[in-house]
Amino acid sequence: MNMIRAAITAAIAAFLAALLLPMLGAFGQRAAADMIAGNVTTLSFFEHDTQQTTVDLATRGPGPGDQFIFSGDMFDHAGGTQVGHTAGLCTSLSGNDTTGETMCTQTFFLDGGQITVQASGDTAALVTGETVPMAIVGGTGIYSTARGDATVQIPPDVPNLTDANYVFNVVG
Repeated sequence: MNMIRAAITAAIAAFLAALLLPMLGAFGQRAAADMIAGNVTTLSFFEHDTQQTTVDLATRGPGPGDQFIFSGDMFDHAGGTQVGHTAGLCTSLSGNDTTGETMCTQTFFLDGGQITVQASGDTAALVTGETVPMAIVGGTGIYSTARGDATVQIPPDVPNLTDANYVFNVVG
C-alpha cells in the first residue's frame, strides 16, 4: 500500500512540475526580456524623515519584534524639489538595533500613484551606510504594473538616520 501511495505521489509531483516549470520559465524570461529591451525606468530620490518612532514590542530593550515606524518627504535630490512623501515600517527579526536581521516595508506616494517596496536584510548594513537591495512589490495608479528592484542607502553621519538615498529600477 505504501509503495502505491509513493508512486501516486511521485506521479502527481511529476505532473505538477511538468505543468508549472514552463510557466515559471516564461515569467523569468519576460522579466529578463524587459530588462534587455530597456523597458526599465530608473528613478532616484532623496528622503528626509519628518516623523519617527520606535516601539519596543518584545522583551524590554532592543530585540526581535521591535518596530521602527517612519514617514518623510521625498525630493528629486538632496536640497531639490519635493516630489512626494513616504511611510514605512521596519521590524527587527533577530539581534538588536545594530545587529541581526530586519524586515522593512515602505510605500512611496508620488504624483500619479504609489510604489511599495520590501526588504529583509542585515541590520548593520542599514545603519552603517551600506547600499541595501529592496524588491519593488507593486504599485497603484500609473505604477499599477510596477515590479523590479531598488536600493536604499542611509548616510551613517546623519543624526537618527533621518535621511536616505533611493534608486528604483522599475519594470512595467
